Amino acid sequence: MDVNSMDELLDNLHNAWPLSSIRESLPSTRHAIDAFFDSDTGAKHGPLSIHVKGTNFQIAVWRALLKIPPGAVASYAQVAKALGAPQSARAVGNAIGANPVALLIPCHRVIQQSGALGGYRWGPAKKLMVQTWERMRDEPVAL
Repeated sequence: MDVNSMDELLDNLHNAWPLSSIRESLPSTRHAIDAFFDSDTGAKHGPLSIHVKGTNFQIAVWRALLKIPPGAVASYAQVAKALGAPQSARAVGNAIGANPVALLIPCHRVIQQSGALGGYRWGPAKKLMVQTWERMRDEPVAL
């Protein structure tokens, strides 16, 4: 599913949380933004806590994704093996596709065993862009 517009994103959020009131609040979300985009500032505030809902297997997969270091990648099969279910690479892929919190639960770090990017809800170009940004963000800049 490619989500292309803010309206689609908000519709999806309203559908997932129908009894919620959704409003923009930069002060309320600053910690999450800092946690992802500014590792120094994010580290000062401590770990980020988020609420997601999924099956036990999906949550296990999402926890496994959090263990893949920034800038690194793992295959669907490697994630399945880490979960103790080496034959469940396809189920891992489905759980990754259901990830409701892109970037914070780093589904972009999972690729096909062949080295191909694999799927990504927001398209392969964005997946590659995020992977590249993660690899480069902590590298010193040569002048």
